[in-house]
Amino acid sequence: MDLIFRTRDNTRVASVSAVMSCKIQEKLSTAKTLTFETLLTNDLLRLSDSQNYVLEYSGEYYDVVSIKKSISAGKPVFSCSCEHVSYRLASIVQEAQSLQGTPQEIISAILYGSGFICGSVEPTTTQVYSINSNSTSRGMVLDFCQKFGYEPMFQGYFVHIYNHRGSTTPKELVDGNVVSISKTTDKAKGTKSYACTLRSPTNIDIGDEVHFSFNTLGINEYVRVIGKTYDPFTSKEVTIDVDTETPGLETQLVRMESNAVKKDTAYYGVKIADENGLTITRADGKGEIIINADRFVMRAVDETGEMQDKLYFNPQTGEYTFVGNIDVDGGEINIADRFRVDVNGNVYMQGNSVIYGGRYFAGRPGDDSGYSEMTDTGFDVYNGDGEVKLRLGYTTEDEDYPFLQLGSGSGASTDFGLVKKFSDGLWIGNAEPEDETGDFEAKVGYNGIFFRFSDNTAYVVRDRTMKNIYTGSAIARFG
Repeated sequence: MDLIFRTRDNTRVASVSAVMSCKIQEKLSTAKTLTFETLLTNDLLRLSDSQNYVLEYSGEYYDVVSIKKSISAGKPVFSCSCEHVSYRLASIVQEAQSLQGTPQEIISAILYGSGFICGSVEPTTTQVYSINSNSTSRGMVLDFCQKFGYEPMFQGYFVHIYNHRGSTTPKELVDGNVVSISKTTDKAKGTKSYACTLRSPTNIDIGDEVHFSFNTLGINEYVRVIGKTYDPFTSKEVTIDVDTETPGLETQLVRMESNAVKKDTAYYGVKIADENGLTITRADGKGEIIINADRFVMRAVDETGEMQDKLYFNPQTGEYTFVGNIDVDGGEINIADRFRVDVNGNVYMQGNSVIYGGRYFAGRPGDDSGYSEMTDTGFDVYNGDGEVKLRLGYTTEDEDYPFLQLGSGSGASTDFGLVKKFSDGLWIGNAEPEDETGDFEAKVGYNGIFFRFSDNTAYVVRDRTMKNIYTGSAIARFG
C-alpha cells in the first residue's frame, strides 16, 4: 500500500511505494506518529517548502511536520516525519464553558466547526462537563474522557469514545509468537515497564488486556497493551509496550500548548502576526484593534458592512483621531482648565478660549426645532423650515455698518424687517439697502423710515420717494 502525499485541499501530488525504512507508533495516550525514509524521486523533489501536505496511508491521515532531503552514500535520500491530523485540535482554543448531555452530544459540541466528527460513542450516560479555563479542543476531549473514565481514539477525522479501548478479556502471549521481551524496574520511581516484540500479531491491538507469562524472566502478570510500534513495509514484527497501569492522557501537555502563544494563531480573538503585529478581533467580526510600532487603531463595521477606522493614532503628527459618538458616563472633560464640561453637562470657558462657527440646535437630530449659526458675516437664527428669523451681522466684509434682520417673510410677501446703520443715518424698513458706500439711497421697492443724523430728520420712504416727518405738536400724515 502506497504512502500518498496530498495538499490540504485533497489534491494528490506524489506517492511512495517503496521505502528504506518506515515506523508507525501509536499510544493508548492518543499519541500517533509516522516517519519514513526513501530514495528521493522527481515527484518528491517537487514538494514545495511553503506548502502544507497530508500523508495518507492505510486509511489514516497524517500532517507532514518535517521533510529532509540529503545525500547518503552517494544516494539522494528523502526523510519525512508526520503527526496524526488529530493534533490539529491542539491549535484550536476554546473558552471556559459548561456542557450537558450525552457523551456524543458533548464531544460533538467540542468538535463543532473544527473539521472533525464525533464517531462511535459507547457510553450513553448524560453528563455535565465544565472546564474553568481556556483549553484546546484536543485538551477538552481528553479532559472529558479522563474525568468520566472513558477512552478516546482518533481515527482519520473521527473521534471515537469507548468505555474500554481494546479487549477486556485477557489474551495469552505465548512463546511461539514472541521474538523478544524485556522487563525494566525503576527503583527510584517504584515502577515496572515491559517491551515485547511479536511476529505477525493479528490478534493484539492497542488497549487489549493480556496475560504476560514468561517463567524464565519471572514474569507472570496481567497487563495492558499501551503502545505499538511497527514497520508496515519491511518487517512483520511489531513491538508492543505493556504496563500494569493505564497511562494518563496528554491533557496536561495540551493545556500547556494552549498557554503558549503561537504566531498567526487566534486566541479569544487575539492574534500576533508579521503583517499587523497584535490584532484583537471580536468573535462576530464587527470590530477589531490593531497595535504595532506604526499603528494604533480601533476599527468597527459601519452601516454599509465595511470595516472602518474609528479611533486611530497618527505617529507622524502625534495625534489621535476619533470617528463616531462619544458617551461620557460620569466624570468631566477638562482641557487645561480653560474649557471644562462637568458631570451635568454644563460648559465653562475662561481666558481667551474661542468657539469657531458651526450650527447650534435646541433639539435633537430629526426634530423640527430651529437652529442658530455663526457665519463669516454674523449670526443667523433659523426656524424648523430653514427660514431666517433673526440675523445680526455686516452686509459686506470689513463694512462698519451693522444690521439687524427680523424674519424672512412668508406667504405672498417675502419681505423682512431690517434695521441698519449707515454713515449718514439709521434705516428701518422692509429690505436691505444695497449701497456699499455707507450712504443711504432710496430705491424702488423700499418701504420704511430713514433717520438722517446730519439734519436730525426722519423720512418716510416709499420706493424712491422720501418725505420728512416734522416733530412738534402737529400730527404728520403721509399719502
